[in-house]
Amino acid sequence: MRIGMNTKFGSFLADLERLSSEINRAQLKISSGKNFLKPSDDPPSAVISLNYKQGISRIDRYIRAIDEGYAFLRAQEATLANVEDLVAKAKILAIQASNATNDPVARRAIASEIDGIVQSLLALANSQLGEKYLFGGNRTTGYPPGEAPFKLVRQSLPDGQIIERVIYQGSPEDLEIGYDIGTKMKLGESGQKVFMDSGIFETLLSLKRTLLADNKINYEKEQYNIQQLIGKLDEIFNYIAGKRGAIGSKMSHFETKKSLYDDFKQTLELNLGDLESADLAKLATRLQSLQIAYEASLKAVAMFSQLSLAKFL
Repeated sequence: MRIGMNTKFGSFLADLERLSSEINRAQLKISSGKNFLKPSDDPPSAVISLNYKQGISRIDRYIRAIDEGYAFLRAQEATLANVEDLVAKAKILAIQASNATNDPVARRAIASEIDGIVQSLLALANSQLGEKYLFGGNRTTGYPPGEAPFKLVRQSLPDGQIIERVIYQGSPEDLEIGYDIGTKMKLGESGQKVFMDSGIFETLLSLKRTLLADNKINYEKEQYNIQQLIGKLDEIFNYIAGKRGAIGSKMSHFETKKSLYDDFKQTLELNLGDLESADLAKLATRLQSLQIAYEASLKAVAMFSQLSLAKFL
């Protein structure tokens, strides 16, 4: 079977086009440093690369959630440290108030200081990180203007006495944040558990009422009540310290988890780099071979053209 001149010439041109394409691809790989420029260049490697990238993306979301949660817990822990200081101060004032030498003026002054502590505790309980309340449970935002998770309310009785109490308007559920589809991570406990269940506001307001009443009829009963409140303040201090310690443990847990995920992310990034990064030395050698082949093909085409012309003449 004879092969026509046109067929041979077309074959030469096809080889030149193929070599030119391969040279261009090799040059692009060298300039980009990538092992493959599009999925069709190496489908198996492209699939593995995509899996690596998806894994890194998921880890990034998790790390961002851990960072956000850690900042939230750190703010809670710092707030509870201040709460401990105020409870300790309130205990000192209560001990001073139990001194029989205090006159009504001194007792009212102590009651005023206790009231200041209550106001400070309210401010701490309503602390925010950005726009989110630290102790609102899962209800970190969405309160009407002028409202917050904790609120002091006053009720007037028929005899003219005013009863004060603190109410909790946040969520009773502990705070959770999502870091992936359908996946959540638990943070600190709700304000109900941290503050209301401790009885901190009830105890301090009761101490304030006792001091302002200045009971002269049954002094021993009043002293007994103050001593009971002092004991309650000790319990509250230990309760808050326990909550603070739990937050510290959670922070330590988050630090460990972040370190693990940082290491895992680094491993995936290294694997991805090894998979996608081009072997420049190997590509340079192949490029040189392709260029030699291309030049040889050009010479072959030129020789073929001369022979064809000579035969035509």
